[in-house]
Amino acid sequence: MNNYKFQLANHNDISEIVSIYHSLVGTPGCTWDLDYPSKETAKDDIENEALYVLKKDNKIIAVATATGNYSELNHLQWSLQKPSELYRIGVNPELHGQGIGSIILQNIIKAMKEKGFDGIRQIVSKTNPAALALYDKNGFERYGETVMFEREWYCYQIKF
Repeated sequence: MNNYKFQLANHNDISEIVSIYHSLVGTPGCTWDLDYPSKETAKDDIENEALYVLKKDNKIIAVATATGNYSELNHLQWSLQKPSELYRIGVNPELHGQGIGSIILQNIIKAMKEKGFDGIRQIVSKTNPAALALYDKNGFERYGETVMFEREWYCYQIKF
């Protein structure tokens, strides 16, 4: 991980984080828009100590939210007993295809293991080929399908 720094985000990072969110709007399969995720979303995630950033040369190049405090996916069937949930993972589009998604994802996995979770669960848009490839490549398994937020999703999980 030469030259990369993985850490919890802080309030000074919000504008860079939102900039990454907005830069991904309109990319293939992205379900975000200019209203979500927002500055308030980032602020809440920071206050819950759930928003992580990956920096290179002191610039944020990737973001991800991971926590055990959400229960948005509890109604779905999972095999994990003490799961964390992964949300809002994004990489600066200028750096797509360089393995940055795998770097932040592997750091999230390590952080969630250290917090005592037995795995990570999430939903991934069926129309997001880059995200689907990222999770497949990093050992996540497809664990079903669901419809939420008026969209179709695959349920993905990884067990530690």
